[in-house]
Amino acid sequence: MTESSHTRREQCDRTLAFFSKDLGISSADIEYGSGAPDEKIELGAHCTITQDYLAVGQTRLRAMLPSESKPALLKDDLSYIPLSGIDEKVWIKTAASAVYIVTQVDGWQGTLHIETAQINAGRTKFEVSDLQIRTASQFLITLTKELGAQG
Repeated sequence: MTESSHTRREQCDRTLAFFSKDLGISSADIEYGSGAPDEKIELGAHCTITQDYLAVGQTRLRAMLPSESKPALLKDDLSYIPLSGIDEKVWIKTAASAVYIVTQVDGWQGTLHIETAQINAGRTKFEVSDLQIRTASQFLITLTKELGAQG
């Protein structure tokens, strides 16, 4: 397994930029939890994005075990479906309250959760379009490749 020398701050800054710019979520912020921002990702790390103190999204990066042929999340959850037309392996699951995206890149698993029910979009319910799902998938692939797989 390859360890990543990148920091959680790098992961969180990129995740915050995605939520703010690509999804258009105003007043989003980073929640580091118990880990320090300059802590190395090493074999795995997560980043939570908040809006008005509510968790509205998250990314996780994790080195896969040598025995894993696909991301562990997919093992017992048949509701993830493969996304076609993308260079890397990507699976998505949509629910009434969230969108979940998983990718596998060079021995690393990346996950992105968008908690649509928690996002304050004014008077309307926040919805993720097909184009935004594709953009989110590409963001997750790049994040996983650059901060995980390429260490």
